[in-house]
Amino acid sequence: MFFYELFVRSFYDSNNDGIGDIKGIVAKLDYLKKLGVEGIWLLPIMQSAAFHGYTVIDFYSINPSYGTLEDFKELIKEAHKRDIKIVLDIPINHTSVKCEWFQKAIAGDKKYEDYYIWANEKTDLNEKRHWDDSLIWFKYKDKYFYGLFGSSSPDLNFENKELWKEIKNVFKFWLDLGVDGFRLDAAKHIFDYDRENMRFKYQHEKNIEFWKEMTSYIKSIKADAIIISEIWDSPDVVKKYHGLFDVEFNFPLSYFIKDTIKYHDPKILVNGIRETLGHYISGDVESISGNFFTNHDMERLISGFDENSEMSKMAFNILFTLPGYPFVFYGEEIGMRGEIIDVNFTEDSQEPMQWYESGFGLGQTEWKGCKYNPPYSSISVEEQLKDNNSLLNHVKNLARFRKENKWIENARIYGLNNDRFIVKYGLKLNERNFLVYHNIKPQKSKITLNKYKSYRIFGFAEINEDIAKIGGYSTLIIEI
Repeated sequence: MFFYELFVRSFYDSNNDGIGDIKGIVAKLDYLKKLGVEGIWLLPIMQSAAFHGYTVIDFYSINPSYGTLEDFKELIKEAHKRDIKIVLDIPINHTSVKCEWFQKAIAGDKKYEDYYIWANEKTDLNEKRHWDDSLIWFKYKDKYFYGLFGSSSPDLNFENKELWKEIKNVFKFWLDLGVDGFRLDAAKHIFDYDRENMRFKYQHEKNIEFWKEMTSYIKSIKADAIIISEIWDSPDVVKKYHGLFDVEFNFPLSYFIKDTIKYHDPKILVNGIRETLGHYISGDVESISGNFFTNHDMERLISGFDENSEMSKMAFNILFTLPGYPFVFYGEEIGMRGEIIDVNFTEDSQEPMQWYESGFGLGQTEWKGCKYNPPYSSISVEEQLKDNNSLLNHVKNLARFRKENKWIENARIYGLNNDRFIVKYGLKLNERNFLVYHNIKPQKSKITLNKYKSYRIFGFAEINEDIAKIGGYSTLIIEI
């Protein structure tokens, strides 16, 4: 299943206020269908004062800038008509300080006070996050609250089992509206603070206990709900959660793919596949690998490749020829640029989707200026649809190939190896069998072929009997 990560604010504007909205997504469903998208992962759409939506004010609402609940129901209906699933991002680790729960807690309501984590005599108010030295304790009026993700994001206290009931109500609300599943933000952070010793500490066993109950509850309402987890950590930590969620984002693989191409080193990808997709080598797959190279918290793909579109095409070749589900961040299909200053400032990686070469037109979002994607730079849907060799058409061709060969999602990887230029691996499921050759360098490379039934080329290759010359940044897929 090919998923598209969609940021509503930046996508398509239906009412000329410059901000993308839900009706705008409906207007562009046919674009997504033609692209080959089978599922849309919507970044948070609940009421929030933050541009990104990850600090929620009301879990049972739609951001007024994006539309209404009726608009959302229409989106689900129209998406389902096109066999596109809707997966909603729900950030339940924390709320906004403007959330009614938090405001009631500050006002002294005992029920809601126990929804949050407060400082006491053991607290080190100068304690910092381990990944960037940001403070984690913040004063609001006369109280200090724990907010791992910033001063506007008080963490919820999941030691309180009453809060578990509230979160179940949130999941049920959206399932009853027709969503097909959830992307669970910061899944390893539900229990990340040791209340006894008042220190930051991951508590994976408690996280797993919590998510077992939540996923069972979600499945009891919708048996085929798709549950996707975000656990941004090393493969060893990710493995602790194997089998708990339907899909696990494969963060380490994203770096292996990009570094392979950036440094022209095929060993990086081979080692990366062994390390992060080993369950597809052994055949012991408990959770589907969610494969991607960028998301809303990361530098955009082509910006890491010095704006080389051929290198970006190579990354897509790898993404669409690995088992698991491919996820693509909006705008990557046209090579949108974008960088981030740090995890607290990500706006520049989430610029408006570029529909028109001039940068302006019906539906174009304009909520921020395009620092990295200026007009007349060939970074637009309009321009790339005209060019058969564009990145957009390359991605469409890959998505079509993937849809024709959906068995790849569950394939076993075998014969993984490399030489100085080529990464080679086999994909096998029942009677289907492919050999995949990726040339991750800009120079041509020559390989010898055995008997085969058919082949596909993404990039450039010449085949003369049993000899194939594979162009730089190109992929040859042999059916045997």
